[in-house]
Amino acid sequence: MPDSVTEVPKHRPLDDETAAALTLFNTYLVADREQQAHERAIRKAEKAKDEAAAAVRKFNEENAPASETAAAEGAYREAVEALSRLRGGDQAAPQDTNDEAENETPTGASNEAPTAEDPKDEVTAAAAGLTRRLG
Repeated sequence: MPDSVTEVPKHRPLDDETAAALTLFNTYLVADREQQAHERAIRKAEKAKDEAAAAVRKFNEENAPASETAAAEGAYREAVEALSRLRGGDQAAPQDTNDEAENETPTGASNEAPTAEDPKDEVTAAAAGLTRRLG
């Protein structure tokens, strides 16, 4: 085979104007992806808040034990707090709010509660644990 077939063509370097335009475009793409991720996190936190509110309502309607109702109300408060942090523009939730929840195991719940790798998922994990206990 001739060398010209296997040879990679050499590209001209970009002029300054094109390089600046590409940099601006890439910056826009990164910002757009971050905004979309933030919007998804808000939707997820809203869903977790709604699930926690439904759990509180269900416990109240069934006259559940006070400890279970209190746990559901605590999860709801955490969900509301996480949602308000996200709506306020806070990208990272504090890690210490989930430490107490990890050490407690409510009656009928397993130690294998969902974990939150991402601080935004902390509310979803709490709501999932409540949903599992209700099921």
